[in-house]
Amino acid sequence: MMTIDLDDLRESNEFLNLTLDNIDAAVLIADDSLQVHQVNDSFLNLFDNAGDFSGLTTFGEATGCVNAVIENKRCGATSQCAHCVLQRSLIETMVENVPVDRRSLKRIFYINGEPVQKYLQFSTRRIQYRGRSMLLVMIYDVSDIEQQRKELQKKQQLLDRDLEAAAAIQISLLPKQAPRIEAVQAAWKFRPCEQIGGDIFNFQPLDNDHIGLYMLDVCGHGVPAALISVGVSQFLNSGEGLLGNNCELMSPGTVLNSLDRAFPFERFDSYFTIICMIIDTVTGMLTYSCAGHPAPIVLRGDGSVAELDQRGPMIGSGVPAPYDQAEFQLRSDDKIFVYTDGLVEVRDRSGQPYTKQRLLNSLKHNRHLAITELIDAAYTDTATYWQGSVPEDDISILGIEYTG
Repeated sequence: MMTIDLDDLRESNEFLNLTLDNIDAAVLIADDSLQVHQVNDSFLNLFDNAGDFSGLTTFGEATGCVNAVIENKRCGATSQCAHCVLQRSLIETMVENVPVDRRSLKRIFYINGEPVQKYLQFSTRRIQYRGRSMLLVMIYDVSDIEQQRKELQKKQQLLDRDLEAAAAIQISLLPKQAPRIEAVQAAWKFRPCEQIGGDIFNFQPLDNDHIGLYMLDVCGHGVPAALISVGVSQFLNSGEGLLGNNCELMSPGTVLNSLDRAFPFERFDSYFTIICMIIDTVTGMLTYSCAGHPAPIVLRGDGSVAELDQRGPMIGSGVPAPYDQAEFQLRSDDKIFVYTDGLVEVRDRSGQPYTKQRLLNSLKHNRHLAITELIDAAYTDTATYWQGSVPEDDISILGIEYTG
């Protein structure tokens, strides 16, 4: 029984020709002078019969390379050949026996007399063919993939512009400047985890003696969360908000109950937390109502710490419970610190969360600072903690100092 050595079979021309004709990649075999000796059917189909290839021709002539056609010169003799990535790769493989894998080639080829832009990838190997060292070149047509990539890139650019516009709208809903009220000073920080986020906060004078503020955090990120946060913001600035109709003040509890009716989960498929409060700048009485939001922290002028921990369920949770409100008596030099949970849930490189306790430690350590510096210090401590990682949620901080 005769046996066939597989290595001998692989070296045979018949085996090589059979292989070339049964693979999808366009393949050519060229000698050390870069003359093309053999191509497969896929090569002829890629370049539409490759100019009726009859053997022993150049790559430029076989494919209709734009440089060879326009200058009417053989491949290797045009003004652009010295810069041709394909020619450099072929020489590199032939002379140094260095294989090339999936290198890109963008070129115009004249096919049936018409210029056609092709995006190709090619690989090269040195082989033995017909008793000589030759080059095997495998060419992959990625023009369709490249065209799809460009279309996706164009769509992404349009989407990015829309997101930039949406982010500008969201930023416009945040405070522009601190309120000009003698008894109150304010500062804030906002950092969305994406281009746009689900956090929004604001404050506004309600009359000569009262200031209202709110902070909300919509579940999720990106466009859906931002749209809901914008809708809630518009609601709070309407007659259902703190200012009410005809400038008649609405209580925080009333506002949250109205929000819960206006934003049911079944309608928006989402929910959010919110803290809403009114400060009487003359008496220092703070009235607030909270729906699932982190409890605001009060740094008292004497160094003690208190939390506004009365709260109900999140808006949209579907829990049939009315939202109550509570009061807290502020004293001179008290500082109120309102934030979203993204601040304390940021993680370091090892995945450990920042935690509320670390936030409290930072606030206590810097309690002597003015409110603007205190907010900067709190944000800096958090940013230093998650440096090297990416926050998974929006970060919002709002500080109010009651000077009395």
